[in-house]
Amino acid sequence: MIERLLRRVRYWLRSRREDAALREELEFHHAMKQQELEREGMDARNARLAARRDLGNATLARETARAVWIWPWLDSVKQDVSYAVRSLRRQPGFTFVSLIVLGIAIGLNTSFFTVFAGLAIRPMPGVADAGRVVTVSGFNPLVRAVNGFSFPEYEFLASQSRAIAGLVAHRPMSIRLQTESVGKSTGAYLVTANYFDVLGVRMEHGRRFQPGEDRRGSQAVAILSHELWQTRFGGDAAIVGRQVRVNGLPVTVVGILSRDFGGPEGSASRIWLPFSMQPLLRPNDPFETQMLESAQHCCVNVAGRLATGATRAAAQTEMQLLSGRFRASAGIPERAIAVEGTQFLRGGRAASGAVAILGVLFVAMTLVLLIACANVGNLLLARATARVREIGVRLSLGAGRGRIVRQLLTEGFVLALIGSALGVLLAALPPIVLRLLSGDSAPFDLKPDGWVLGYGLLLAVVSCVAFALAPALHATSGNVANALKDDSKVLAARFPLRTTLLAVQVAVSVVMLTSAGLLQRGVARASVLDPGFVVDDVSVATIDLPDAYDPARVVSLVSDVTSGLRAAKVERFAFVTNEPLGDNSFMMGMRLQGESEDRMRTIEVVNMSPGYFDTLGIRLVAGRGFDDADAGRDVVIVNESMARLWPDSSALGRSVIIARGGQPIEIVGIVRDSHVASMEAIEPVLFLPIGGSVNVFGDRPPKLLFGTSDPSAAATVAGIVERVDKDARVEITPMKERLDDWLGGLAMAPLAASALGAFALGVATVGMLGVFSYVVRQRTREIGIRMALGARAADVIRVVLASSSKAVAAGLAVGFLGAVAASQVLRGSLYGVSPMDPIAYGAVVLVMAVAALAASYVPVRRAVQVDPVRALRYD
Repeated sequence: MIERLLRRVRYWLRSRREDAALREELEFHHAMKQQELEREGMDARNARLAARRDLGNATLARETARAVWIWPWLDSVKQDVSYAVRSLRRQPGFTFVSLIVLGIAIGLNTSFFTVFAGLAIRPMPGVADAGRVVTVSGFNPLVRAVNGFSFPEYEFLASQSRAIAGLVAHRPMSIRLQTESVGKSTGAYLVTANYFDVLGVRMEHGRRFQPGEDRRGSQAVAILSHELWQTRFGGDAAIVGRQVRVNGLPVTVVGILSRDFGGPEGSASRIWLPFSMQPLLRPNDPFETQMLESAQHCCVNVAGRLATGATRAAAQTEMQLLSGRFRASAGIPERAIAVEGTQFLRGGRAASGAVAILGVLFVAMTLVLLIACANVGNLLLARATARVREIGVRLSLGAGRGRIVRQLLTEGFVLALIGSALGVLLAALPPIVLRLLSGDSAPFDLKPDGWVLGYGLLLAVVSCVAFALAPALHATSGNVANALKDDSKVLAARFPLRTTLLAVQVAVSVVMLTSAGLLQRGVARASVLDPGFVVDDVSVATIDLPDAYDPARVVSLVSDVTSGLRAAKVERFAFVTNEPLGDNSFMMGMRLQGESEDRMRTIEVVNMSPGYFDTLGIRLVAGRGFDDADAGRDVVIVNESMARLWPDSSALGRSVIIARGGQPIEIVGIVRDSHVASMEAIEPVLFLPIGGSVNVFGDRPPKLLFGTSDPSAAATVAGIVERVDKDARVEITPMKERLDDWLGGLAMAPLAASALGAFALGVATVGMLGVFSYVVRQRTREIGIRMALGARAADVIRVVLASSSKAVAAGLAVGFLGAVAASQVLRGSLYGVSPMDPIAYGAVVLVMAVAALAASYVPVRRAVQVDPVRALRYD
């Protein structure tokens, strides 16, 4: 009883002491809270008083608060970048492979963009404030191309224009400089005296043309391009003030242009002459005088500098009104006027062929970048496997998923930025490669500039998103607990991402390899293609005149040279406007007699003299060929493809109408189909006699074809032409050499496609190697269990290969579908090879199979050598 009472007393005393201690603690916390509230109230009152006294202090506080928020963010980005650099430095193998793949892919893209920028973005080099310099041209709807103005129309525009502060005119021509022999010529430009002043071209030595030096009776002067000065005059500055002979005429050199100015057509070796010298260079040609005086004669090219405050749109509106007013007064139909920049590709020069080539190249470069990004993405996935525990620790310590994704993206951006820097360095290669291949500089600016740097930065951002975002989201999507255990199933659960990237690489490789294979097959087919005409012992003589003839004088030249060739007993010869394997083609509208004008179709037209078909060995199928009496008649010969437009009867005796409002022209002969117009598909062709009402040669002499086995025939032909016109130059090329050059040009596209395809295949092989290695690493324990239970090596190999076989098969299927689509674009370059050519597609299957075997060899070998005991302990 007493003991129980004592225990209660002790319990009561202990409770009193605990209650007292608790009351003291509560009173202490209460006092502290009161003090804190008083301090907060005092701080609030002080803050309100301070805000009332000085609003500027509040503004400063906001700016300080913003700075306090920005600087920690920048410091965080700096930490991410530093960590990314250290992380990449710790894994040199991964970093090296990724940079090589990205550097080459981005380098190819930036190199292509450098060329594209030089063609279509950058203005004429060497011109002051080039962005305000414009070209003015007219649009010819018949041939869907731009052309220039008559000289009187230019003078009217120059005197009336207010939106363009100074119009200039220029015209290319060829001249004989000093003692150049027959067959040699130098490029020249006829320009107005204000040309270099308006464009703001800097002179290396001497002066520009002075006002009045382009008027008749002024002193004969010239300015040399920098390249011509270096190559023909040894860079001697003393040439300024001396005389040189141009077409035998003494001309005083007054200046040397700066190195960076190459003129409207690029940095060729040229001499610049005032328009006053045009009739002096061709004193016996009345056309030269008519060109400067007649509104009917064309053409000079026109450029100018926008006036202060004027826009291109305003200048174009003004030029349209002024041109319409002039042409109405001269009785000439009005046409559309275009005011554009001075880029190399503009207006008519941006032909559909160039646009198509640039488009195909852009797609090819994009595919190369895509396969590179897919490969680097696979490498990042493999790298993420080793970082599962690290990511799990950071997540468990409170880091948000977005924060970790930002870190991983920063690592990817650093990688892409370094690869882009390597790519921009590769962008300096195009001008070097061009000079090595052609021995000349490009006719436009190829130096990397801000456009190229900006494009490289854009590629870095796009590439980073393409190869780093999916792996970053993938790596942070697992469970934190599993990540801390470093369980391989964390990433294995989303393994399809890795196989998807592999399928992308395989598909792109198949598209590029199939395209390359089809192009190679096309070149091989073209090398044995029967052109339908004789190539051996046939040569082409190109007659180059210092300046243009009028059509009547061209006909006279043809007649005189024909008489000389017959007197010299040249075996077979003929004149033709667009010779086989040449650069020219002439398309005109044509309809059958009896059809309405809305049935007008575009067709190839060839002007020729008698003997053309005999020279080329083209057989006459029906009717007759041309003779001398047909020179002034409207008759036509058609090929078999053209004759098929009359399926129910013969084309002989029928008539066609060329151009709108034309007269019927009778068909007198049909010849066998041949590739005289194009080495691609044979199209309908009209052959017309020189001297008829339809002439497509204009003011340029036609080409001379002659067939002979006599080695001295070339000298004979050149001598005859020179006797007819002492200022003419003759360049003779064997037809066989032209065919070889054409085949060599065809080989460039397959070569480039093969190089890109080989790069794609190499990257895809590395990607397959990474995937197979990943499979072996992830399934090591499973392989060990299988081997412990008696699985054979073949079973293990089947497990490893089957894991990615679906991805490879899917890539092949999608790739072949893409290849079929690409083959339709390339159809015009296949020269008889089917877009579904089984050899090309079969070769790609074989190549991809070999690549897959090569990529799987090392991982499979490692898998079959796994020790079951060690594999069962593998973590």
